[in-house]
Amino acid sequence: MAEEKLFVRKATGLVREIGAITAIIIVMANTIGLGWQKRVFQYTGLAPLPENQYWGGIPPMTMAFIVGGIAVLLSVLAVSVLAAAMPRSGGGYVVISRILGPVWGFLAAWLEFLSIAWSFGIIAVAVFEGLYFIMGPVAFGLNFGPPAGIPTDEFLFLVGLLLVVIFTVIGVFGVKLTGLLLQAMFWIPAVLTFYVFGLLSQANNTTILSGMQNVLGVTPGKYVAAATNATLTNNLQSQVAGIGGYAGAFTTCLIGAYFAYIGYAASTFVAGEIKEANKALPKTLAIASVLIIALYVSISLVGAYALKGIGEVTVGGNNYSLLTAWSYLSYGGKVSLASVGLPTVKLWTTTVAGLAGSGINLGSANVILVIFGVFWVANDIPPFILTASRILFAMSFDRVLPAPLANVNDRFHSPINAVIIVGIVALLGCFSESTILDPGGTLNPGNNAAIAAILGSGGGVQITDFYDSFFFTLFTLSLVILPIRASKRQIFDTAPYKPGGKWGMLILGLAGFGANLFVDYEFVWPQGSDFGLSQINWASSTLLSDISAVIFTIVVAILGVVVYYIHRMRRGINYSTIFAQIPPE
Repeated sequence: MAEEKLFVRKATGLVREIGAITAIIIVMANTIGLGWQKRVFQYTGLAPLPENQYWGGIPPMTMAFIVGGIAVLLSVLAVSVLAAAMPRSGGGYVVISRILGPVWGFLAAWLEFLSIAWSFGIIAVAVFEGLYFIMGPVAFGLNFGPPAGIPTDEFLFLVGLLLVVIFTVIGVFGVKLTGLLLQAMFWIPAVLTFYVFGLLSQANNTTILSGMQNVLGVTPGKYVAAATNATLTNNLQSQVAGIGGYAGAFTTCLIGAYFAYIGYAASTFVAGEIKEANKALPKTLAIASVLIIALYVSISLVGAYALKGIGEVTVGGNNYSLLTAWSYLSYGGKVSLASVGLPTVKLWTTTVAGLAGSGINLGSANVILVIFGVFWVANDIPPFILTASRILFAMSFDRVLPAPLANVNDRFHSPINAVIIVGIVALLGCFSESTILDPGGTLNPGNNAAIAAILGSGGGVQITDFYDSFFFTLFTLSLVILPIRASKRQIFDTAPYKPGGKWGMLILGLAGFGANLFVDYEFVWPQGSDFGLSQINWASSTLLSDISAVIFTIVVAILGVVVYYIHRMRRGINYSTIFAQIPPE
């Protein structure tokens, strides 16, 4: 009989105590984290397009943020209408399961849960990664490194694990405490962002030259010479030839842009705890999305132009400067900074801001950049815990996962068991970001390529990207189906927002669905993605390792469907009645 109470009770046990400002912060903090601080340099290095080939002077990464932002806005508008109609914890899971069907809701939510929980671990490691190896050297002139005797990968894994444990414990105490922590973690870096923009505005030939000599002891010309000198390597030229011009560079950058945008609908997962969610969700989602897009576009443009043109040389009729050279040596993967005798400080926005600060005699204040960078990375974490745990809660509340995951603590109004599971799954991210499973890493001394592709350094990024885009593809498809499916007429009639009526909602749904299909294609087909189906040699002797990400995704998806059906058969529940109604609040 205890099992039956899960469905007959009139309330979930969760409390609506999230206000509009916190709802906006949840979205912004979940989205603005690690990637945006280095993305323009990271993908300039991965797709080193000559700077004279930029369309309208716009770097490909900035263009990817613009186009990706349009796709995000279309998706946000679609999910806002649906979330307002069904403002329940679990967000898209509830929507998809009630409109497309329970098995589709479970599969989409299963992958989305993995995407978020995995990213939790990635970011936990990245907090220390940025502090020790990127921001610290610029702020203090020191390379901290791990404690003596501990390999880098083990150190990063252990400190990331420690942060996962700390934040998981905080998440146990509910949305009120987590929300207060999030407010503090958000406003500090948000205010400091204006200081960073101010420093970037001071970047020019003089200040960057002075800053590099003060902090790194080298000049811009050494980076440019190392990247373009044919006597050292022809890798840059061959990589430029292989990216396919501006369009090729743009599609490569789009992968990075979408990862930076993940989290744009975070508040929909905690809709059951937002005050007046049916009214607040559309407004807060739209406001947060516009602010995020504006920040990404502006920071990538300003950051790129802070270095573009400095130390410029012409090679084969193409122009390269410090922007492309340092980005390529930091992230291109063919030639490392250390191999050409340059400081191993990689290029982040905070790196450029710190150099500019040193160049205008504000180097002593560069500790501010550490606070800025670390807090923007770390404030990803509280929303990860909230959103991933509420997905598990919602599925358990529908009894498609074990009932204890829906248990809510009466004192803290928190699904404690679900929060703990999120922390456990976050270990995947700790593995993938710490390099401990990279070829030759502590746990991969045999150089297993398949393991490295999935759980090695960066291996989880594009996989989690695809899981997220798949989830929102089905989420937006739900808006296409809702107005034209007679059996869902009650949901349509009670929806507080019906932009354009039946046909307006259909068009909006198609726009969001199409945008997400485009993103799906970019993740699974072109060269450069973890899946890269267009480039697979099906007769290759290394086929299994080449398609390890594909195999892993198929296995995870099948596992999810099997869990769903086994649990359904064991319980003997009439699911048609459960999924015919929206869960109670």
